[in-house]
Amino acid sequence: MDSARLLLVFIGIVVALRRKVPVGITLFAAGLFAALLYQVSLSQLWHGYLGLVTSIRFLSLTGVIIFVTILGQLLKSLGYLERLSHAFSGLWGGHRTAAMVLPPVVGLMPMPGGALLSAPLVEQAMADPKYAPELKTATNYWFRHLVEFSWPIYPGLVLSEAITHVPIGQVALMQFPLSVAMVIIGYFFFARQIDRGAGERISASRIVTGFFGAIWPIATAILIYGAVRCDLSVAVLAGLILLVAVAKPMRQLLVEALREGLSYKLVFMVFGILSFQTVLELSGAINSIPALAATFHLPPPVIIFLVCFTVGALTGMTAAYVGLGYTLLAGFIYQPTPNPGYMVLAYASGYIGMLLAPTHLCLILTNEYFRSDLGGVYKRIIPASILLAIIGWLLSVSPWPDLVVG
Repeated sequence: MDSARLLLVFIGIVVALRRKVPVGITLFAAGLFAALLYQVSLSQLWHGYLGLVTSIRFLSLTGVIIFVTILGQLLKSLGYLERLSHAFSGLWGGHRTAAMVLPPVVGLMPMPGGALLSAPLVEQAMADPKYAPELKTATNYWFRHLVEFSWPIYPGLVLSEAITHVPIGQVALMQFPLSVAMVIIGYFFFARQIDRGAGERISASRIVTGFFGAIWPIATAILIYGAVRCDLSVAVLAGLILLVAVAKPMRQLLVEALREGLSYKLVFMVFGILSFQTVLELSGAINSIPALAATFHLPPPVIIFLVCFTVGALTGMTAAYVGLGYTLLAGFIYQPTPNPGYMVLAYASGYIGMLLAPTHLCLILTNEYFRSDLGGVYKRIIPASILLAIIGWLLSVSPWPDLVVG
């Protein structure tokens, strides 16, 4: 009976997401629906929500996402991308190296639709008309996202720590081999088709100076977090304040960045994710997932893959498959204690779904920028994604996750 009720909640979530209902609203409504099905009292629900919005976890997570969004918008409007492009012009290895390096470097600055910002840089590296638009789209899209496995200010990693209570540094290190795997896969599937080109050789000091000159606000936040062990939101805020103090942006740019970050949609997305988790914990519904797996005689890894991949493919959002998938699969992933191997499998499965999601903003924007055929793009990224999924599964059953978290 519990499994049937939870399955009904999940079906409701799928229907809502297919109808383009925002993730925050979907999960908040799903939580209310679950509370009704599991007969959670209004008093329990009220105190659960009250405890959530006053918790350090909620306040910290909301702060991180708001400050990172503001920081990313400022870095964009202040021309830091142009600095990166200038610093990496004429890399050793020519156009091939540029096409591989510039998208993930831009990816260090998390922002919605960020692949559109790296697309002009890839276009410069692949200016020869012999390169198909589909290859340009696939190259930019693939390399732009490889940092999301291990760069600790991305929402997926922040949410992983908030939900499982595994330190974000351990989550990043545990998943770092998948970022390396994406570089290798991307080279053989995409970059190897790009000619090196002549390319003016530049000194390593110029590259390093230009690189840190562009990303120093983010690097500062990471260093403060690692050295002081303060809350990540405080570290990101410190980097943001330093950027404003040094760059002195015009008032209009600052207002636009604040408007972007101080969005009720962002706050409600965080609340929706965590409120759904709160209701499942109050109702005891999270214990129904193992029972559901037993009902269909499916092993836990298959359930984890299907749930996280489906959510990732439906939403095209890392925050959604971590926030929803990890909560639904709590009995496997982090309750009563974290299971590092299953954490890797869940993140990799949702990531593959997100990468292939036709609703993923980065895919849509890059495809439009290069005027490519989306079907042709999928023909290029699906084989690479399948190989990445296999590597993710092998990593999840290897000793590595337990070595890092244990």
